[in-house]
Amino acid sequence: MLNCKEASQLASRAQDEELQFWQKMALKLHLLLCRSCAHFTQQLNFIRKASLHAGKHHHFRLTTEAKQQILQALKKKQSS
Repeated sequence: MLNCKEASQLASRAQDEELQFWQKMALKLHLLLCRSCAHFTQQLNFIRKASLHAGKHHHFRLTTEAKQQILQALKKKQSS
């Protein structure tokens, strides 16, 4: 059984490469049992899709307000 660190590493690797069958099964089992890792994997998938979409649309730019909101959220997350 994978621990959370191993599961997060596999989930990250799965974004860029094909995992071996046993790795996929171990990750799927862990994700069924661990909500935190399942949420992390969903976030990885969202970020990957968003970055691929943004790469196709070169005119995409964050507004200054959006950049400030992201920066504030990150600072808030760091301090908590």
